[in-house]
Amino acid sequence: MKEYKETLYTSIRKSTSDLAFYSAGYEECEPGYSYGPRYRSYQLIHFVLKGKGELHINEHTFQLAEGDAFIIPSDKISYYKASKEDPWCYVWISFLGIDSENYIYQLMTGLDDIYIVHNVDIEKYKELIFKILGFQGKDISRYFYANSLLNQIMAYLFEEIPFEENQRKQNSVADEVKFYLDVNYAEKLVLKDVAKEFGVHPNYMTRIFHEKFGTSPKKYLMDLKLKKACHLLTTTSLSIGVIAGSLGFDDQLAFSRIFRKEFGEAPSKYRKKE
Repeated sequence: MKEYKETLYTSIRKSTSDLAFYSAGYEECEPGYSYGPRYRSYQLIHFVLKGKGELHINEHTFQLAEGDAFIIPSDKISYYKASKEDPWCYVWISFLGIDSENYIYQLMTGLDDIYIVHNVDIEKYKELIFKILGFQGKDISRYFYANSLLNQIMAYLFEEIPFEENQRKQNSVADEVKFYLDVNYAEKLVLKDVAKEFGVHPNYMTRIFHEKFGTSPKKYLMDLKLKKACHLLTTTSLSIGVIAGSLGFDDQLAFSRIFRKEFGEAPSKYRKKE
């Protein structure tokens, strides 16, 4: 593995900048090599140079290959694994900043597969990231040079993804709300605050969401949380309290009560049965 991490300035200072380079790297993975689950405080984008692997993020699983890029927003738990038969090789770049999350979500709204960019011109991203990996020293000139290359990478991505500045207005509010819930379901969301985020009344949001998706935003959000809870109960040894807290429930009792109502049994019994 090769990695260049900019350490001239602190992460706190970078997080208050508009957009600031954090690190870049290259890895040629061994068969079956995996990383995670974990979350990060910065935005991260991988570009698959060759081989295959899979990404797990939120409740989504993606099979990836050469020419794909995958986006991991900050504070989202992810896990990825190289193919045993044809392990992947990738480069990555990560960054922080006040506008970084906004740029990431703008990119994601233009994607057919949330988190995944297909058929990118992989060589031009590899070339830019390898320039960063060739840096020597930590002086201020390297800081500015790394940020200029980060901006070039972001410019390339916005050229490749069919995103327009007025795209959020063109998409229906129902689609935007669903996307927001898909990404942020593990948080303690209050639906009236979600409606405020999109500049609509909660009743209007509920009505148009139900018209398009056949369920209310409240029910859709709870189904996402419970689906993830079932996955965590059957694939991890995390305590029920930790699972409840990681999915934005007020406490373990509230989670258990809702889980029992939905599935007819307590989370502990569901875990043993599975």
